[in-house]
Amino acid sequence: MKNEDRRTPSKVSALLFDFGGTLAFLDFEVLAREFSRPGRKLDPLKLEHAEYAGRAALDHHLMSEKSRDPNVAYEDFFSAWMHAAGIPQKEFADISARFRVMHAEACMWRIVREGTHDALDRLKTAGLKLGIVSNADGRVAGDAKRLGLAKFFDVIIDSQVVGVEKPNPKIFQLALGALEVAPEEAMYAGDIYAIDMLGARAAGITGKLIDQHGMYHWIEHPKIRHVGELHSID
Repeated sequence: MKNEDRRTPSKVSALLFDFGGTLAFLDFEVLAREFSRPGRKLDPLKLEHAEYAGRAALDHHLMSEKSRDPNVAYEDFFSAWMHAAGIPQKEFADISARFRVMHAEACMWRIVREGTHDALDRLKTAGLKLGIVSNADGRVAGDAKRLGLAKFFDVIIDSQVVGVEKPNPKIFQLALGALEVAPEEAMYAGDIYAIDMLGARAAGITGKLIDQHGMYHWIEHPKIRHVGELHSID
């Protein structure tokens, strides 16, 4: 599947980021322990690699003739992820329910990878405006604060709070308006092509796809492994 976006903004003044899978990652250590069973011990890194199968299913769902509702597509995401991790289908429903309970108790996207704080500090110190644009459940601002990320951002847009979600370009436009920048002056980093990159493109924003492990092979699109690679400072 080829979907290229090679545009480069002439003058970048703002950087926008997804939250989960971009700034904060799933706690694969906890999930591997929770989803292991007697005789089946899950490895956290292998569980993380398996999650790419979920991303592929999500992209293909949203870019096909199926329902364009991201919430419905996430069912495909979870099933493909669990299958790739070697978990029997008969356990999918119970594990999915358990995941939802765990996430409700405390956001599971809570691991900030090494170098993230330093990268954001460097970008902020360089005078760039920074924002978060996330499909979430109303907790992103609080989660960002708890993880020591909120201090770097001029605006945090949470879909549950504003009533519109990616890939609808309106959610990006809210961030652009708050930062008082034009689309061509912004860049965006996110981890799901059909939601993040297509949404950013629809809003006129150049996007780069987070692909930390170099496994997002079904989409041809500019990719980065870390948020610090979104924009180089001259």
